[in-house]
Amino acid sequence: VTVGVPSIIILLRNPVTAWLFFQGAHLLCLLEWRALVPGASPTAPAGKTTGVNGEGSGSLLHRIRARILLEGTSDDTPLRRLMFGIFASASIISSISPTALLPLVAMAHGIVLRLVPHLPRVCADSSQAEVDTLLGIQHYQFGSVYISFGFHFILKVLLIGGPAHVGNLLFIVWMSDTGALIAGRAAKTKKKAKTDEGDPESDETRGAFLSFVKSISPGKTLPGLFGAVLTGPLSAMCYASLGPNLYRSGTILSCIHGNLITQQILTGLALSTVGIVGDLAESSVKRTSKKKDSGGLLPGHGGVVDRFDSLFVAGTVYYYISLLPR
Repeated sequence: VTVGVPSIIILLRNPVTAWLFFQGAHLLCLLEWRALVPGASPTAPAGKTTGVNGEGSGSLLHRIRARILLEGTSDDTPLRRLMFGIFASASIISSISPTALLPLVAMAHGIVLRLVPHLPRVCADSSQAEVDTLLGIQHYQFGSVYISFGFHFILKVLLIGGPAHVGNLLFIVWMSDTGALIAGRAAKTKKKAKTDEGDPESDETRGAFLSFVKSISPGKTLPGLFGAVLTGPLSAMCYASLGPNLYRSGTILSCIHGNLITQQILTGLALSTVGIVGDLAESSVKRTSKKKDSGGLLPGHGGVVDRFDSLFVAGTVYYYISLLPR
C-alpha cells in the first residue's frame, strides 16, 4: 500500500500514463478471468513445481504466471485457448471503440463465441466437454459485459473528465470498500464476543436479503454494507473539498438536484451502492469457479479483478450521471 497508492496517484496525474495504467490492469484482468473459467481443474503448470507464491523451479515467466493466476489449469484445450483469444480481442476492441459501437462489438463477440465450438478441430468430444464449453461461453460473455464495458467507461471518464474525475471515482469507490472492511470487521468482532458469551446469531434473524448476499459472499455483513454506503457520500464530499468543482450542469445529476452538496451525496450513494453490486457479481464468479481470489498478484489483496470489481459498475454509472450530457 505504501508503494502502490503513491505510484497510482503519480500515474493518474497524466492522461497518457493513466491510460496505460488502466489498459495494463485490463490485460491482467483478462488473464485472471481466464483462470476463473468454471470447470477448469486447477493445478500447477505442467512440468513445473512452482507454488502459489511463485517459489520453486521454472522460468521467470512461469513464476510470474503463477503469481498472477495463482495456478494453471490441467485441461487447457485448444478450444479454451481459442475462446479466450476471441474474448481478449473483443475486450480490447470494446475498451477503445466509440460507445455507440459497443452493442455491435458485443453482438459480434457473442455470435463468434457461440459458433466457435462447432469448428471440426475443436468441437467437444464428450457430454462433459460440451457442458464445460457452455460454461466457458457463459463465463466469457459475462466477462465481455463486466470487464470489457467496465474498462470502456473507466477510460471514457478519463477521456472526457480527465484525471480529476478519475481520481474522484477511484477515491469514492475504494474508500467505500475500506469503510465496508472496517465496519464488517467491527461487526465480526462484536459477533464473536457474543458467541463466546453463549449468544450465537440465529440464521432466522438474518432476513432474506442478507441470506441472499451471504449465499454469494459468505464474508459479507449487514454492517459492512452500511459502512460502504455511508462512506461513499462522505468520501465524495471530502474529495470535492480538496479540488475544483467537478459537478457539471446539464448532466443527469444536475437535473435531479442543483445543489452541489446534494449532488456529492447522491454521487457517493450511487457509486457505493452499485460498487457493492459489482463486488457481488465477481464473488459469484469466484464461487462458481471455487476460488477465493481472482489471482495472486497483490499479496493480501487478491488479484487485479478483486481490486477493480466495484469500479467496473461504478465507472459506468459515474459516466452516465456525471459526464454524459442529458
